[in-house]
Amino acid sequence: MKKLIAAALAALTVVLFTACANAGQLAYIGDEAARAAALTGAGLSTEAVTFLGTELASRDGVEYYLVSFTSGDSRYESQVDVLSGVVIQSESMPLTQSASAPAEASITAEDAKAKALAHAGLAETDVTFIKAELDRDDGRLVYDVEFYTADYKEYDYEIDAATGEVVGFDYDVEHYAPPAASVQTPSATKAPAAQAPASSGTISAEDAKAKALAHAGLSSGSVTFVKAELDRDDGRLVYDVEFYTADYKEYDYEIDAATGEVVSYDYDAEDYAPPASSGTISAEDAKALALTQVPGASASDIREFETDRDDGRVEYEGKIVYGGMEYEFEIDGYSGAIRSWEAEPLHD
Repeated sequence: MKKLIAAALAALTVVLFTACANAGQLAYIGDEAARAAALTGAGLSTEAVTFLGTELASRDGVEYYLVSFTSGDSRYESQVDVLSGVVIQSESMPLTQSASAPAEASITAEDAKAKALAHAGLAETDVTFIKAELDRDDGRLVYDVEFYTADYKEYDYEIDAATGEVVGFDYDVEHYAPPAASVQTPSATKAPAAQAPASSGTISAEDAKAKALAHAGLSSGSVTFVKAELDRDDGRLVYDVEFYTADYKEYDYEIDAATGEVVSYDYDAEDYAPPASSGTISAEDAKALALTQVPGASASDIREFETDRDDGRVEYEGKIVYGGMEYEFEIDGYSGAIRSWEAEPLHD
C-alpha cells in the first residue's frame, strides 16, 4: 500500500509540476491548508481540537505535511500531500499511548542495532542488516531495525528512540520446506484447536501453548490466552497462539503443528485492550461512520467490507471508491473509532 500511495502521489506531483511550470515554481498548500484538510479527514472542527504541530516530512521521495492534534481523549496524526492537499493517511490513538512520545531520537541507529542484536542473542558478524531507520508508530518515535542470518532467519525490531526499549519484535524462518511427515489439513470450518485428532500427526493445542510460554519465559498463570488454534501458513500446518500479560504486553506465536518448533513470534509492548463486556457496534453502523468521512458517497460506493479480529478485538475493514478517489478504513468494533484511514487517487 505504501508503494502504491507513493507511486500515485509521484504521478500527481508530475501533473502539478507541469501545471505550475509557467509560474516557475511548485506551490505547496501551506500549513493552514494542511491543517484544514486533516480536520476534514478526521471529521472534526477547529474548535474541537488542540494542534500539536505541523511539519514537513517525506517518505519514498514524496513530501507531505505531518499534522498532529488532540481531541477529547484521542491523539490524531494525518499525512497531507504538500501539493494536492489529499490526506494520504490518518491515524488516531488513545492519549495514553502517545503522551510520552519524544520529539527527537535520544539514541543512534547503531545503538538501536546493538539493542536488537542483544535481545536476539546474536553478534553483528552473525547477521546482515537490511535497515535501521527512524519511523513513527502510534505517535512514538522508533527505530525500525531489520536483519537476517546466514540461514535466512529474519528479524524485525522496533526500538524506542528515546529509551532504547524493545517495543516490538518479529521473527520468521524464511524459505521453509514443510516436514515430510504427513499432516492432514483441517476442514474448511475450523474446529477448536484442542479437538485436533492425535492420529493427524499434530501436537495438541495445550502443547503449542506450552511451547510458546516456554519461549517467552512465562507461566500459564501469568497470562491470558486469546486463542490457540490450527491454521495454515505457506503450506505448513501451525498453531496460531496469542496471549497477553497482566500489564497488557501482547505475544503472538506460530508453532509448527508437527514438530512443536517456534516458526515465528511477535511481541508488542503497546497498550493491549481486551474486548469490553459490552456489545459491538453493528456492521451497518461502521459503514455509516465511514461514509460520513466522504461527503456525497453512499452505501453503493462501498466496494469492500469485512469483519475481522485484530488483537482479539472486533474490527471492521473496508474500501470506498468515490469521486476519483479510493479510501481504505479500519473501524474499532467496540468504540466506533476510526483506527486507520488512507486515501489515494484512482489510476487506470
